[in-house]
Order: sequence, then structure tokens, then C-alpha cells
Amino acid sequence: MLSERINALYALLKCNNTDIARFAGCSTGNISRLKTGNRVPAPGSRSIAVFAEGVYGYSDYENMLPALRKLCRAPGESREELIPALKTWLYGSEEVAIPEDAAEPRTRRAKKIRVKTFGEKLDKAMQLLELSNAQLASLLNIDVSLISRYRRGIYSPLGNERLSEKLADVLRDRAEKSEKTEELASLCGASAGGLDSASLSTWLYDTEGEDSPQIAKKLLGSLDSFSPRRTQIHAAPDIPAIEKAPRYWGSEGLRNAVVRFLSDAAEEGGELLLYSDEPMDWMTQDRSFFALWASLMMRCVRNGVKIRIIHNVDRRAEEMIDAVRGWFPLYISGMIEPFVFTGTRHARFSHTVFLHSGRACVHGFFPVGEKDRWYDYLTGPEELATVGRGFDAMLSEASPFLRTYTPETAAEYRAFVSAAPDERSFLLSALPAAAMPEELFRRVLSRSGADEERKERALVAHRRLRGRFLEDLRERGVDMILCAGLADRGADMTVDLSLDLTGISAVCAPDEYKEAVSEIARLVGSEKNFHLTLLPDFPFRDIQIVTFKDAVSVLRRQEPCAAFVFLNPVLTDAVSAYLASLRGNYAQDRREVIERLRELARQAGR
Repeated sequence: MLSERINALYALLKCNNTDIARFAGCSTGNISRLKTGNRVPAPGSRSIAVFAEGVYGYSDYENMLPALRKLCRAPGESREELIPALKTWLYGSEEVAIPEDAAEPRTRRAKKIRVKTFGEKLDKAMQLLELSNAQLASLLNIDVSLISRYRRGIYSPLGNERLSEKLADVLRDRAEKSEKTEELASLCGASAGGLDSASLSTWLYDTEGEDSPQIAKKLLGSLDSFSPRRTQIHAAPDIPAIEKAPRYWGSEGLRNAVVRFLSDAAEEGGELLLYSDEPMDWMTQDRSFFALWASLMMRCVRNGVKIRIIHNVDRRAEEMIDAVRGWFPLYISGMIEPFVFTGTRHARFSHTVFLHSGRACVHGFFPVGEKDRWYDYLTGPEELATVGRGFDAMLSEASPFLRTYTPETAAEYRAFVSAAPDERSFLLSALPAAAMPEELFRRVLSRSGADEERKERALVAHRRLRGRFLEDLRERGVDMILCAGLADRGADMTVDLSLDLTGISAVCAPDEYKEAVSEIARLVGSEKNFHLTLLPDFPFRDIQIVTFKDAVSVLRRQEPCAAFVFLNPVLTDAVSAYLASLRGNYAQDRREVIERLRELARQAGR
């Protein structure tokens, strides 16, 4: 029977109705009726043709064509050879023999289980409430294209407090007016009586799942939007004279101790070891002091002071993202090595250790909530040695949070990348130089206006990138996500070398861009380990993302250029899940991708 064969096919490919429907371009219900046997169309029917296209597209995308070919005994893996064989097999009478050595679908090899994104939840709610994009956009007073991007998972209104709250209010009101409050509450996991804007908002934007793509979008968005101009201190605050004392009392005393501590460190150099799990009000409530603290910290890193800090965050990704935002201007210096604890914190005592190795330490230890607290300013060698051993013990229980590489440490970054031989995924906002033959790249460089020395550096970097790219295609695999709207924007027709931390990019002429896109189309068609996903719009403008097995690298294309390698599993899993969600939302088989690339090439050549 047809349904039995389809069930056997699903067992081999490890897929479901939704997977096949996505590539078939039809509703899940159409596929479901075939699988359950409620509908048995003729072998030459359109239904079977659409189903076979969906199976082929899914198998192609998941690198399962060899298994499908073996099952159907097809002469080859091309669409023309395999689809007719699949149709014949679906209506065959011989006993079904499932190959025992079939590979796992490539997207199932990841260790993470993807949770529902904001876009998926919004889409479900809109379907339930029978809300179109235009209707919701009108109710929110925003452009209809933004709703489309929300539903596809490219953007979220979470950063806009007014809009995110209004969305929850609109959905709740719509449910009440259409008498679907109970159904919406069930969708959100709440009771009908307990469904309010707050609970609906919590469901929409919840990012507590460790691998929620929403976490990644928030993190990557903060890195993409960073502007050095917004964080520059235009006039360095005057440093007040601080009385030297062995002990400082309360918040004001801690501020004085820190000014003394950082002023001396900026002058003397060395290494700072920092940890505090008490509330940061002492630093952030006084804006003038915060500006002074930021100025002194920047003086330290500019004068070559190395800093190791154990951030006061637990395993929640929200706290880690806040740490990234607050410390980003200092991270980008490359002088800070941050850590986070892997276990839970004890909440009975607060502990502050600001240690300038071998020179001084601000030290406090007191019950949580204690108002009459004091901080010892230690300078004795034995005291400093004891505190240093204690900090080392804390470090042994912490894990690296991220590493920062700048153009000055580009060689170290390249060594890190070379030592990570696992399959890689990319999210790029410009054409990758690695996909361009050298002859084409030379032509682009010839019009760049760069001097000969800079051109030679660019060529060396290009050879390195292309060699690594071709090796990955042969030995491992490359998943690449690229914006398909690039050719519609002349200013964005660039070739990017930031993946090698060079800070070099070059603008293509239309014919060169056409040639570059055509080369990418050729690679998609000829390299089975090259998987390209095309997005209709840019999620981010100024960063490039590379995921490895246990790390994520985020590279800034704009000055100041830097690579941020995140090592914390909560954040690396979140970014990997975000890229997986984009690939899932925009999955196409190779033929569709190649056709879209050829269309882009034609647009660029006009």
C-alpha cells in the first residue's frame, strides 16, 4: 500500500509531513492524507508529483540522496533519475527493504533540540485569530513588511518596549472579540482566566530555553549595533585626590577605593583580577562616578594592563548578554579575558575582590544586605599572595566566557580557526571572498585604490581563506546563509575579507558581482557538502558569524575590527539554534537555490 511505503520512506529519511510539505510547496494536510492512506491518487497524478518533489528536495537538503537512491534502486542521484524511480517504488509490490547503513540527516546531527521562536509563536497566534499581516500591521501602526519579517523569524519587537507590549494587547483584544480567549490561552499554556497581556507577552518573548534563537538575536543585535561614538568619553573626568587609607566604608568608600586602585594600576601596569557578586549600585547609580570608572578602565587597557574578570552572572543567558553590552567597549580592546561560573552562586554573603597582582587589593566580605560594610585596602605581600590563591581557586571553578581578537592578534585568531576542524556554519552580510577564484579577486582589487602592499596582504588573505574553504568542502561541510537581496543594493555589492580579520573589503563592479554569484551557483551545484540558504533581507549589517562545534565567532566588518569568540555553551547553543531556525525557515533544495542565484546574477548584470 502507498501509505505503508510512505511510512517506510519516513523511517529511512527520519522526516515528517512538515519536512516534506516545506519542500513540496504545499500544505501539511495534503501530505498527511497520503501518509495515512485517506487519499490514494494515481501514480501519474499531480499529488504524487508534488510529493516526490518534496521528498527529493528534503533528501537533497539533508544529504540523504544516496540513501534514497539505494532504497528506490535508481540509476543516479539527479532529479531526472531519482524522481521517476521513487514514483515506481511508491507503487511497487515487492517487499520493502530499508537500507541499514543510511546516514543521519545532516540537520539532525546537532546535539540541540530547537525550541519555538518568537516568529513561530506569532505565526501560530495569528493563524488562530485569523489575523493577516496587513490587519496586524494596521492595528500596530507599523509597516506590513515588518510583520512578515517577524513571522519569518528575522526580526522581533523585543527591543521596542512600547511595540512589544502593544502587540500582546492587540492579540489579547482580538481573542476576546473573536471569542477565542480559551484557544489562545491553551496555545500559551495558560488558563483562560489567567490570560492577560503580561502572560501573553511572557509566552511570546520567553528566552529561558537554553537554545532559544531569541537569545542569539538579542546578543548578535547588540554587537551589530555597537557604535564607538556612542561610548566615547569626550572629555576625561578629573581624577579626584583620594586619601590613602587601610579601610574604606560603604558605597562612597568603595568608590574612593576603586579610584585609587585603578589610578595606580593605569600608572604601574601589570594585571588586574576582578570579581564582585554584590549589587553594582555603587558604580552605576552615580553617573559622574560611572563616567570616571569607565575612563580609568579605558586608561588601564590603553596602557597595556591585562584584565581577567569573573562576571557576576549565573547560567541565565539574559545576564550574560547584559554583561556583553556593559563591557563591550572594553572587550573590543582585546585586553580583557572574561569568565563565568559554571555552578550556582551562594546568596548569603557578598564577596568583592579587585586585585592588582603583587601591588594592591580592594577586598570586602559581608552578609548580603549589610549596610555597614567595609572594604580593606591590602598592600602587604602575604595578604596579596593569599588573596591571589583565593582568586585562582575561583578561576578553577569558572569557565571562559569569550576571547577577543584584534587585527594585532589576527595570527592567534587564525590559529584558533585552524584548530577547529569540524563542520562550520556561516551567516554573512557580504559576498565571501573565499568563494571567488583568485583571477576574479585580483580584478576587484585592481580598482580598489589600495597601495601595492595592501593589495598583496589582501591576496595572501584570500589564498588562505579560499584554501580553507575548499578543504572544508572536500573534508567536512559548509553551511552558509547569505542575503539574496544583495544585488538589489549597489552599496552592498562588496566582497568581504573580515573572516580572516583583515578589515579589508572591496566593492564589485556589476559584471564582477555577476561572475561571483555565478561561481557560487556553480559550487552549490557541484559540491554536495556546500549548503547555501538565501535570506530575503539582512538580519545584521556589520557582523559576520561563524559557528563551530563548541564556539561561535562574531566578526565586526566596521572599525574597530575585532573577532569575538564565544565559548559559553548557553550562548553558543543559542547562536547555533538561531542559524538552524533561519535554515529551516528558508530551506530550499539545490535547484531552487541555483535558480535564485542565477536570477541575482542576471539582476547584477543589468
